[in-house]
Amino acid sequence: MLERIPIRWRLAGTTAVLTFAILCTFALVVGELTSDRIRSDFEHDVQAGVINLTDHLTLRIEDNKLVRPTQSTLDLYAGSGHAVIRLLTQDGRVLRTSSNAPDLATDPFVPTQEVDGYRVETRTVALPLPYAGVIRVQYARRLSDLESTLERVRLFLLFGVLGGTALALLAGLAIAQRAMAPITSLTARAEEIRRTRDPGRSVPVPRADDEVAELARTLDRMLRALDAAQHETEAALARQREFVADASHELRTPLTSVLANLELLAETLEGEQGEAACSALRSSQRMRRLVADLLLLARADVGREAVREPFDLSRAVVAAAGELE
Repeated sequence: MLERIPIRWRLAGTTAVLTFAILCTFALVVGELTSDRIRSDFEHDVQAGVINLTDHLTLRIEDNKLVRPTQSTLDLYAGSGHAVIRLLTQDGRVLRTSSNAPDLATDPFVPTQEVDGYRVETRTVALPLPYAGVIRVQYARRLSDLESTLERVRLFLLFGVLGGTALALLAGLAIAQRAMAPITSLTARAEEIRRTRDPGRSVPVPRADDEVAELARTLDRMLRALDAAQHETEAALARQREFVADASHELRTPLTSVLANLELLAETLEGEQGEAACSALRSSQRMRRLVADLLLLARADVGREAVREPFDLSRAVVAAAGELE
């Protein structure tokens, strides 16, 4: 099945498959390292957010009452990272939350946990005197933000692999087309030589010293050898035609004299001698026809047009019967 596929497509396909394998390996390694880095950065950002919040959270006493941060203040801290902030009492009751904060069923005594699709970091802030105790600060961010970032990274790597494979296929086709150009030129010249039957034509030899150039030089030497052999054959045939023509022409003169003498003997002799003279005359006439045929063939080989004329077949039959008798 693969043998029917053109070579340029096989070369380009092989290049694309190898590129795809390399890019897939690269994407898996880079994707895993990037995912670990993004998760680590996400966790660090959540931890840094809760630490920054606890460091800047101000709790004061006015009129013997604890003044809690306003919701707008919590929204200000939560807005940069689309976070959720909750202030809890020591026993887990909610004191204040940021806007749209969900009711997270968390354990306030666990510093790091994942609940209801959120990563939650919990820290404690001591209450000012004369209050004794702590307030628990929870800073949470949606895990969907992390997954969305990871999906974008995976999608980017997928497009990178597919795009790189497509570019490798196109580049492989272009390189294969360029590499096959000398062979295409050799094929066209070979077809031209076949059509014209002229081995004297030369084939183009590439400048590069590679297998294609060696093939072109071999074909060129083969054509030179065929051209030399054709010239030798034509020269031998020309000499042969010349010899046949000369021999036929030289045989006509003595053969004409023999025919004249045999005709005279056939007319003057009687009995068995007359029959022998007639038989010899018929054989000589046949020889004359053979000589004429040889001369005709020699002239036909050099391109002369043969003269066509009617032929009496009965005379040939009578002559053959006489020879047999």
